[in-house]
Amino acid sequence: MKKMILLISAFCFLNLMSMALAQGNAGNANQTLTVLKQDSGTNISKMNLTLYSVGQDWGIDAFSVGEAVKFTAPKPDWKLKQIRVLGWNGFNETTLSVPSPNNFLVEVRDDKLNLLYRLADTQNAYFTLPAPGLIGIDIPALPLTGDFYIIFYDRSAMRIGVELENGSGNSYQFNSANGELIPADFNIDNTTVKVNWVIRAAGE
Repeated sequence: MKKMILLISAFCFLNLMSMALAQGNAGNANQTLTVLKQDSGTNISKMNLTLYSVGQDWGIDAFSVGEAVKFTAPKPDWKLKQIRVLGWNGFNETTLSVPSPNNFLVEVRDDKLNLLYRLADTQNAYFTLPAPGLIGIDIPALPLTGDFYIIFYDRSAMRIGVELENGSGNSYQFNSANGELIPADFNIDNTTVKVNWVIRAAGE
């Protein structure tokens, strides 16, 4: 079992702390949807955040490991319509060219980790923003009852937002090679800290 080692580059830290988060399409679209959160729910611009990619810990195995969040449908046959991810591909509109296109993968799995839905697309189709942003990924309406997981595989093509406090215990890493769920813990100053991936579920 791997324990994640927190790596904060000065570049990412300054972007998260001194820049306003980019306005993503999740902020103003589908406002009638119910949004499920397993992070603290604090305004993103006020969260204690950093950015993370599985390549930091998993190396060549990163392709098969994703950031997973466990949710509970608020009612039977609740329909998941959008997956929201705080992410960034590193583009800043000034000194960097658009990164080479690479695929991310998103999955929805039931409480027993059986696959219900899968989508792959290029990170540049969603996450090319001047700063990290909360992006909505629309999916066909998917009826869900009880617990389910959303798993985002960044595949080292980008980074996603991590809340470094108020750990809910509902964030994991999922190793699809062996079906293992690993609690999302960071080692910060030799202390194990539960963290939250900023991944949300929206539906009705």
